[in-house]
Amino acid sequence: MTAVKRSGSEEEARQFCEQRPQVKGRWTFETAHGSPLVTPDASAEGNAMTLYGGAEIGSGWVDGGVDLDGVDDYGVTSVVPVDTGGSFTVSAWAQAAAAPEHGVALLDVPGTAQSAFTVRYEPSATPETDPGRWRIVMAAADTGTATVTHVDNGQFFSPTDWTHLALVYDGFAKHLALYVNGELQVLACADADGDGMPDDSACTDRVSWADDVLSFASEQPLQLGRARTGTNTWGDYWPGTVSDLWAFQGALTTDQVRHLAVGMPGMPTAVPGEAT
Repeated sequence: MTAVKRSGSEEEARQFCEQRPQVKGRWTFETAHGSPLVTPDASAEGNAMTLYGGAEIGSGWVDGGVDLDGVDDYGVTSVVPVDTGGSFTVSAWAQAAAAPEHGVALLDVPGTAQSAFTVRYEPSATPETDPGRWRIVMAAADTGTATVTHVDNGQFFSPTDWTHLALVYDGFAKHLALYVNGELQVLACADADGDGMPDDSACTDRVSWADDVLSFASEQPLQLGRARTGTNTWGDYWPGTVSDLWAFQGALTTDQVRHLAVGMPGMPTAVPGEAT
């Protein structure tokens, strides 16, 4: 049998079909029932989230919200919502009750030795002039020696404001991006003479993406409001409210992320821009 070689356009079409985004979870936090409380998944996946430690359903930026006390409140899905070894997107609205004084975790998909990804807030040493950083931490493998990538975005006013966050990982391009309020951060160092080197040798360009990033597939469920800090320990609890949490298999485009960052109540549970 003669092998048929795909043309460039055919290969691109195949990859597009394979990573065309699909909704794999959405938690609007409008209702919860039982003890402990269980809040439903608005997508067709039926991946309910259980709330622990006194977490409560309340108001949010979009529809409902879940209030977490920063001490022991958290949520956990029934199963991991996406294949973290492939292309995926997660997004949520977050508001801290007060500016955290130490690093805290908003979302985490743990493995055994590493987390597949963590979305964190890291405060600055000068909160009067610097709001800190939202950060993605992604490990290439579930081993203690794996390469770990950090991507930061400091383009926001305060963690106590409602902020939209979106992690977009393109597994084909090995590209990881962190959007804050629908935007990537691009802050280039001054290069007045155009020699490709910053005028200030201590200056470093700040961009909220990274290339050549590898990920691994975790089988453990999504954690909301905390992260694994050891083999059997958890910490870095989020002190505030979370609203409209989404999970997609596939990488959303910038326009689709911006659509979510509008934060419209009553938005249908569908890939942004697609007909329902």
